[in-house]
Amino acid sequence: MIHFRRCAALLAGVALTMANIPSGITATAQDPYKMNISVDLAGEQKAISPYIYGMNKYDDETLLDQMHVNAIRQGGNRLTAYNWETNASNAGSDWQHSSDNFMSSSDEPAACVQEFSEIGVKHDIPYRLTTLQLAGYVAADKDGTVSEAETAPSARWNKVEFTKGSPFSMTPDLTDGTVYMDEYVNYIVKTLGDAGTSTGIQAYSLDNEPALWEHTHSRMHPEPVTVAELSEKSIEVAKAVKSIDPKAEVFGPALYGYTAYDHLADEDDWDAVNADGKYHWYLDKYLDDMKQASDEAGVRLLDVLDIHYYTESGRNSTVDRLQSVRTLYEKGFAENSWIGEWCQENIPILPTIQKSIDTYYPGTKLAISEYNFGGGDEMSGAIAQAEALGCYADANVYFATLWDGGEYIFSGMRLYTNYDGKGGHFGDTLVPTVTDDVSLSSSYSAINQNDDSQVTVMVTNKSFTDAENASIQLKNSSTNYEAAAVYAVSGDSSEIRLIDIVEDISGNTVNVTLPAYSAAMVVVTDDASDFAGLELYDPSKITEVTEEFTDIDSLINKNGYVEIPISDAANLKSVTLTADVTSSAGSSYGGVGGALCVDVEAEDGTQFWSSKSFTVDLGSNKKATVTFDGTFDNDGDPMKAVIYDGKIEVQTWWDYSEKKEEDLEDTLTMTITNIKVVYSVPDVMQGDVNGDGAFTVADVVLLQKWLLAVPDAKLANWKAADLSKDNKVNVVDLGVMKRELLNE
Repeated sequence: MIHFRRCAALLAGVALTMANIPSGITATAQDPYKMNISVDLAGEQKAISPYIYGMNKYDDETLLDQMHVNAIRQGGNRLTAYNWETNASNAGSDWQHSSDNFMSSSDEPAACVQEFSEIGVKHDIPYRLTTLQLAGYVAADKDGTVSEAETAPSARWNKVEFTKGSPFSMTPDLTDGTVYMDEYVNYIVKTLGDAGTSTGIQAYSLDNEPALWEHTHSRMHPEPVTVAELSEKSIEVAKAVKSIDPKAEVFGPALYGYTAYDHLADEDDWDAVNADGKYHWYLDKYLDDMKQASDEAGVRLLDVLDIHYYTESGRNSTVDRLQSVRTLYEKGFAENSWIGEWCQENIPILPTIQKSIDTYYPGTKLAISEYNFGGGDEMSGAIAQAEALGCYADANVYFATLWDGGEYIFSGMRLYTNYDGKGGHFGDTLVPTVTDDVSLSSSYSAINQNDDSQVTVMVTNKSFTDAENASIQLKNSSTNYEAAAVYAVSGDSSEIRLIDIVEDISGNTVNVTLPAYSAAMVVVTDDASDFAGLELYDPSKITEVTEEFTDIDSLINKNGYVEIPISDAANLKSVTLTADVTSSAGSSYGGVGGALCVDVEAEDGTQFWSSKSFTVDLGSNKKATVTFDGTFDNDGDPMKAVIYDGKIEVQTWWDYSEKKEEDLEDTLTMTITNIKVVYSVPDVMQGDVNGDGAFTVADVVLLQKWLLAVPDAKLANWKAADLSKDNKVNVVDLGVMKRELLNE
C-alpha cells in the first residue's frame, strides 16, 4: 500500500470555475393529474418482513446508521473458503486465487463472525446471517496465490468435515488439516450465544453460489457441483445446525441467478436427475429433497429458500433498468435480455418460485440475500431500488440484503427506512395499491398494523423529462386525512428532500406533483400538526456545485498519480471518475480497483493517512463514484476528519480479468477521461468567505490570498465568494467585494 505524502497545494492561476450547478427541482406538469394511484385501505393486508431492509455491506458503520437497516449478511465468494479456525480465506477468481487475512487479521478462532456480531449489536441490527462452508475445503494458510498445481487436495487447503463425531473443543486443533462445521457452530453459540440472544447469529447460509464453484473456486472445487452432492451436503450441515442451535434458521442454496434456478450447474447432470420430467426446474428438486430429509429427521432443515438476483436487462441501459424490476412481479412482461426473450414460462420470477415452495416444501420462507439493479451513481438506481423493495414486500419476501450499492441506490432504500433523516419509515403492513401504468409509475402503500391514521405511499416517476401530477386516492377508510408530506429524490441529487406539504386534501384524495425522474415517499396523516415546523427544500438555494476536470494529464503529479485539487474539504460530497479500462489479452470481463488517497485531520487534531476504495469495470466510459461524509478510516477506526492539504491522489492497487483467472499474462490499464468533484454548499452570507458570520475587510484579505494561491488560505465557502453571480470565483469577485465594502 503506497501512502500519499503531504504537501502544500499550490494551485496555478487565480480563477476557479464552478460548473454544472443544478437549478433545483422543477415540478410543473402539463396535464392535470394524469396518473391515478388507488390505495384500498380495506383490502387484503400483508405484514411486511422488517428483514427485507438489509445489506451485505456491513463494514461502513456510518452508512449503517444512515440506512437504519434491520438485517446484515456475511457472505460472498470469500466465505466459501473461509477457515474459521485461523480466519484465513481464499479470494478465488475474484483476486488471483489468493489465500490471505482479508477477512480478519486476528488469529482468534471465528474472529470474523465475532466482529460481524459486534457490528450488528452496536447498530441495533436484529437479524444477522453468516455462511457455513460446504464446498469441501478451506484455505490452510495466508501465503498468497494458490497455483493450479496446488489445487485441492494439497497442503494449501484444509479439508472440511460437516460433523466431528467426537467432543467439541474451544481450542480447535490447527495441526489435523481438518475443520468441522458443527464445531464451528458450537464455537459461535458458546462464544456469542444462540440465535435467540441479542449477540448471537440468527441464521446460517449453506455456503454461497454453489453453481459457480467450478469458476470462482476452481482451485478448490474444479468440477461442477452435482444435484446429488449439493442436496447431501445441505442436509448434513442443516442437521448439524439444528442439533446445536435449534433456534437458528437455515438458508439455502444461495443460487447465483436464473440459470442456477433452472438446472443448477450442469445441464447434463440435471437432465439425468430429472429424466422423468417430474420437476419444473431445479428449485423444485432442492425443495423436495430438503422436505423429505426434514420429514425423516423430524425437524425442519430448510427455513428459508435463498436466491440471488442481478438484473440482466438493467446492466448497462438506464432505460432498461427503469423497467427491470417488473420481471420479478409482472406476468407477460418481457425485459430486454435473454431472460425476457427465452424464459417467459417463469415470468414473473417471484410468484413462480413461490409456487415451487407451496408445492414442494410449504411454509419455507423466501430470501434474496444478494441483489442489485445497478445505477448507483444515477437516478435510475434509486427508482429501481424503491420499486424492488415494494415488490419484495408484496411478494412476501422474508429477507433481502443489497449487495454493494451507490448513493442513489442507498437513497432508494432510505426512502423506506429513514426518509426524513430522523427514522421516518414505510409502514409495516402493505395495503393494495394500483397505478394506471407501471411502465410510467410504480407505487406501494403501507400502514402500521391496523392503524391507518398515517399512510405511507411510495411512488416513482420514470419519465426523464416530465413532472407527473399524481392523484392518490385513499379509499375505503373512515379516517379523514388532513395533510401529506412529500419526500423525494430526483436526478439532480441523491439527497432526499422535503419538496411539498399538501394541506388541501379533499375526499381523501391527495394531489401531488412529482419531479421528472424521481422517487418519493408521500406521508399522509389525519393530523396536519404532524408536519408543523418542517422546512421545505428551497430550489432557489444552490445546494451543490460540481467542479469538472477533463485535462487529466495536467493533474499527474511527480509520483505519477492523478492528483485532484479540492477547494472545500468540509463540504466535499463525492468524486466521480469516468475511465476506460482495457485488457492487453482481450479479456471479456475484468476490472481495476484502487483508492482515493488522502491526508486528513480529526477533530482532536490527530492527523493520519486514509483512503476510499473504488472499482472500474473493463470496458469504455465506465464510472466509479466515491462518496464523502466526513468520516475516514484510521486503521479500522472510523473517525470524523477533514482533508487538510487540499488534494486527493488516485492510486490503482489491483486488477482482475478473465485471462488472469486462466493464468495467462494480461495487463489491465485504466485511463481516466473525466473527474467530477461535487460539493454541498450551505446558504451563507455573501462575502463572508472566512465563515465568521460577518462581511468585513478580513474577507477581502482572505480572498486575495486565495486567488494568489497563498498556502493555507482556504475559503470557508465558494458560494459566499461568488459575488458577481457568474458561478465563478475570480478577481471579478474580489473587485465586487471591495466596491461593496467601500459603499458601506
